[in-house]
Amino acid sequence: MSQSKSRLSQLFQFSIAVIAFFSFIALGFWQLDRAAQVAELQKPYEEQPLIALSKVSKPNSNLPGESVNRIVEFSGSYVAQFDAPNQINSKGVRETWLVGLMEVDGGGYILVVRSNSNSDLPRGDIVVTGRLFHRQYEDLSDRSEGRLSRLDPSLLVGDYPGNYYDGFVLANSELRDGFSLEVPRALLDPAAPTIPGYYWQHIAYVVIWWLMALVVVFLPIYSRFREREGRAK
Repeated sequence: MSQSKSRLSQLFQFSIAVIAFFSFIALGFWQLDRAAQVAELQKPYEEQPLIALSKVSKPNSNLPGESVNRIVEFSGSYVAQFDAPNQINSKGVRETWLVGLMEVDGGGYILVVRSNSNSDLPRGDIVVTGRLFHRQYEDLSDRSEGRLSRLDPSLLVGDYPGNYYDGFVLANSELRDGFSLEVPRALLDPAAPTIPGYYWQHIAYVVIWWLMALVVVFLPIYSRFREREGRAK
């Protein structure tokens, strides 16, 4: 009976050790992957080809990370226009942006940053080309009628019910009947995707997790060695 309990105890300890070993190994590979991602993000940004908005984003869905910064094209009609104060442009200067709410052909609404200057809302079918960005999560000003506190489509759901594309588009151009709408454009650098931590920090964690895995393997062996040494004495 005592031998059976001893075997069960040993089997339990062995199982725990195996689980811990592979868990530490997996954590090490996860940190190694994160380090590779950090190294990739440190490379200069490479522009990707123009693509239809519907190919990289869908209404009522979170904007995929790989879709951020894509230059997209779509068409539709503007239904409203708002001011977005205290936006910071590519030169670090705060300015008020003119933001249109467009009903996209095929369904769904999307926010379009049209200009950094006053401009009448164009009517009719408009073809927009611009860069796709994540929504903003922090208020940059107070919200009031005709004013957005941040570039976030969820702020408009109550006033304009419907399906919304996540994020916003910074327009590079607008075409109506084949003619370009010449308005001053807001300038914003491509968003810099971030992964918490630094390259060598992730590498350090790789070393730590794999050392822990070695400790898990070494401790049972060392424990048995000490037991045998004690019996020999």
